[in-house]
Parts: sequence; structure tokens; C-alpha cells
Amino acid sequence: MKKATMTIFAGQNANMTYKELELKVINAISGLYGHNEARSVQRFLFACFSGFDSARYLILRNETADKDFENNVEQAIPRLIQYEPVQYITGKTWFCGNELSVRPGVLVPRPETENLVIKIAERNKSKGQISILDIGTGSGAIAISLSLFLASARVEAIDISEVALSIAKENAYANKAEVGFFKNDILNLSTTNELPLYHVIVSNPPYIRQSERRMMSRNVIDYEPEIALFVEDSDPLVYYRAIAGFALSHLEPGGELWFEINESEGENIMSLLNNMGFRNIEIIQDLNSKPRYAFAELY
Repeated sequence: MKKATMTIFAGQNANMTYKELELKVINAISGLYGHNEARSVQRFLFACFSGFDSARYLILRNETADKDFENNVEQAIPRLIQYEPVQYITGKTWFCGNELSVRPGVLVPRPETENLVIKIAERNKSKGQISILDIGTGSGAIAISLSLFLASARVEAIDISEVALSIAKENAYANKAEVGFFKNDILNLSTTNELPLYHVIVSNPPYIRQSERRMMSRNVIDYEPEIALFVEDSDPLVYYRAIAGFALSHLEPGGELWFEINESEGENIMSLLNNMGFRNIEIIQDLNSKPRYAFAELY
């Protein structure tokens, strides 16, 4: 009887395998996120905590998990159940192949924005020493990626948030990207007049209407900064108008203006840019065939 008791006790304290922990996470959050998203969250969590690439993880999946790894996963589960973004739990994400720190106070960069960066880089890769401004830089994802893609470019970025600028500077240093960061409010043009001319101005500004909030996931609306997400229904293009107005006096002749946009505002943004004097205006689809980016030139 004593031997059986000892066996049960040992089994209760044995470390779990990676696969068992994997299933534990998925079972805990599938009812909140759906199975496919729960699986994506679990994979991201494990990649961050283990440092394994997918091939190494598959080899070790049935092995007993490292104790620190298991502890990290166990501590993450209650936070995931509270809808906290997995990127905030791990403190990191990847954007255009670069590891970035993300914490409360900055928006978690999205895959759609990666595609915007790639389009800008492809269009400007043969232009030599160009200057680029990223407006509303957040974590610095756009500015840092463009600096690394276009090594000869001068890249600067502005944001209204001291927290965001601190994280962006940290990310630039970690990725050895040369980016100048400045605090500015694009809705207050008097603070931006001293900035120079640029060949490219890019922004992923707030564009989600307050009325669309009810369609958003809790992991977004409960944790990510509202100032980076939402605009009033009465003036959903407030940032586009301000940024385009700034671009009129801060773009070089032939300069490019790039936006990420709300998929329902493409025609309105085209009209806005046309009325302000921009030319060669395009609304470009994302990888899901949704109108997601605006491009215009100034002559």
C-alpha cells in the first residue's frame, strides 16, 4: 500500500511534457478564442518561452518540459483567460523578421502593416538616399523595418506618447536600426512645423470608429491603447486630413504619402487626397483582398 501511495505522489509531481502543456493551454482558451486562434496563441507563446524553432519543437514535443518553461506557461494561462494579448505576456513580437518589445502603451503590430512596409521598401529600394517619416510610430515597427530594408535612407518617426517613444527607441537599439525619434502631436501642426522635408511619409493612424468597438475582440479593446485605435464616428478621417495637410508642406516634390486605412473608407480617403491636390492616388488591397492601404504622390 505504501509503495502505491509513493507512485501516485511521484506521478502528481512529475513535470509535464511539452505536448501536455500545449493541450493544457489550448483547452483553457479554446472557448474564448476558438480552436484555430487558440492554437496560434499557443504556438506563439511556446516559441517565445522556449526559443525553439518549429523543427526543434517537433523533435522535443514529447519530452519533459523544462521546469522554467512549464512555470512560465502555467503563469501565462490565467492571463490568457483574462484576454490579455499574448504579445504583452511574452513582452515581444516579430515584425518583418525583427524581434520587437511590446508592452501596454503600444499597439501590437499587425501582419497587414508588414505588407505596407514591404510595398514601400520595394518601391523605394533603388532610390538611394531618401528620407522617410513615420507618423504615430508606436513600437517603432514601421520606421525600424524601413531603416533596415533601406539602409541608405534617413528615417525619422514621431509619436505623441512618451511610453511609445521609449519602447520604440529600445527596439531600434536592439535591432541596430538608425532611426530618429521625436515627440510630436500631428493634430497640433504648430509642433511639427520645424520638421524637414521627406521623400516618403507613412502612417498607420487610428481608424476604427467608436461604433465598431462592439465588433472588436476583448484582447484588443481591454488592453491596447485606445489612442492608437479609435476615432469618433463624427470625423473618422481626422488623422488622415491632418497628416495629408502636414504632407503638403513637408513632402519633397514627387514625394510619396502612404497610409494604412479602414477598409470602409477607401473612397472617402481617395476623395480627400484628390481635393487636397495629391495625384496618382491608389487604394491597394491587402493579402485578404481588402482595401487596406492608400498611396498618393505630391507634385
